[in-house]
Amino acid sequence: MKNKKIYITYLFFLSTILSQNAWYQGNLKGINDISFELNIKGVKDDVWEKRVKSYVKLKLLEQDIQLLDAVIPRMVIDINIIDSRVEEVSSFLVQLSIYGYNISETEYYKSFSDSKITKNLMTTKIFSNEVMGQTVSEKLYKDIEKNIDYSISLFLNNWYNDNPTKQF
Repeated sequence: MKNKKIYITYLFFLSTILSQNAWYQGNLKGINDISFELNIKGVKDDVWEKRVKSYVKLKLLEQDIQLLDAVIPRMVIDINIIDSRVEEVSSFLVQLSIYGYNISETEYYKSFSDSKITKNLMTTKIFSNEVMGQTVSEKLYKDIEKNIDYSISLFLNNWYNDNPTKQF
């Protein structure tokens, strides 16, 4: 009985360690240019929206990632804000997603046999990071900006892991 508990604990521990790989590992290979879209829901502050958009574009251009219009892969940053001036706590959700084209495995192999390029491309999420938080209304924009910076840094770290020659 004691050996069975040790075996189950070992199996649980082993499965947890082996399942820690990121699902998006390797999906960012070959991305040199990207389009960008910013969606903010919950507040209407055009000046802050332009500031966030400029900051994100600058971060990408610093890493020599070119920004193009209407191109896949597309970076989408969705910001949902519940700014409660009545309650002490305001909430936010920052979601950074990268979308790219994909093709199903059956269509891929079918295109080899037909010698035709398939037109059945799908748009799929190849990278995603979500941050949910709560803060006081006075610090809401600052905390959202910190989490946008964190999400972009995480994306850039993974981008450099998938494209190591871009570091030089």
